[in-house]
Amino acid sequence: MTQSATLALGGGGARGIAHLGVIDELLKADFAIERIVGVSIGGLVGALFAFDPDIARVQETAGRFLNSRQFKRHQQHLFQTQFGAPVAGTIVSRYRRLADSLRANRLLYRAVRDSSILPGELLEQVVNHLLPDADITEAQIPLSIVAVDLHTGRPAVFDKGSVRQAVRASASVPGIFPPVEFEGKLLSDIGGFSDLTLGVARSYRPRMLIAVDVGAQLKPLAQVPSAVEILLRMNDIGAALFREHVTARADVVILPEVGHVEWFDFTSADAMFAAGRAATQAALADFAPPQSWLERLFARKPQ
Repeated sequence: MTQSATLALGGGGARGIAHLGVIDELLKADFAIERIVGVSIGGLVGALFAFDPDIARVQETAGRFLNSRQFKRHQQHLFQTQFGAPVAGTIVSRYRRLADSLRANRLLYRAVRDSSILPGELLEQVVNHLLPDADITEAQIPLSIVAVDLHTGRPAVFDKGSVRQAVRASASVPGIFPPVEFEGKLLSDIGGFSDLTLGVARSYRPRMLIAVDVGAQLKPLAQVPSAVEILLRMNDIGAALFREHVTARADVVILPEVGHVEWFDFTSADAMFAAGRAATQAALADFAPPQSWLERLFARKPQ
C-alpha cells in the first residue's frame, strides 16, 4: 500500500548526494513524497527532484554534472588552482593546502576584510546550471527551502519565489560564500547549526515525516587545534547536539553512512547513491507504519 510522506533533507555538503539514493529507495518501497523540506545541499537535491520527479534522470543529471569539465573548473577555482594545469594529489589534499593557506596569508586577510572567502558567482553558476529559472510553486512536488536571515536571526522558509535564489541562499555556507539578499532578507545556510529543520516540516502537518541526516561524524581530535579549527569544531559539536535533539520528531530517520566524507569531496557520487539506498533499506526494515484512528480502535483488546 502506498504511503504518503514529507521528506526532510538535511545539509552536509557532498554527503548530501546520498539523498538521491534515499529517494530512489523510498520510491521503490512505494512511498509517495507529498512535500520536500530541504536545507543547504538538501535544498538543492530536493529542488532537483521536486521539479523533475524522475529519480533515474535526476541521478544521471547530477552524476554527469559532477564529472563535467565545468564542475571540475569550479572545483579548481575553489581550491585556488589554474584550470588545465596538472595538480598533484586528490581534492582532499588540495583542501588541506587551502586550509594551510587560510592560516598563512591571503585568505585570512580576505576572511577578515570581506563577507566571504569565495565569490558567490561560483555557487550561483552551479545552481543556475542544475535548476530551472522558475518559481518554487511551479515544482511538481511541493517544496520548501530553509535558510537563516542574518538580520533577524530567525529561519526563513521559502515555498514560493525564485527557486534558484532560495537554494543559493540556503547553500551559502557562512564565511565561505557571501550571504544572499533576497526578499528584504540577508540569507545564509542554516545547516551549520540546524542541519535538520524538522519543526518546519512538522508545520505542514504531514501524515508521515521522514528525516535524512547526512551530518558529519564527530571524530576525536588528532592534535591540538588551531584557533580556526576550534571555531569549526564548536560549530560541528553544536550541530551534532542539535541533531540528537530534533530527530525524535521524525517518524523515520535515515542515516546514510557518509559521515567520513568531507563536505567538499564530490568525487564519489556512485558511492553516495549506494550509501543512501542501503541506509533506507535498513531504516524501512524496522519501520512499522503509523496506524489510523480506525486501526487503533479495532486493535484494542476487549476488557
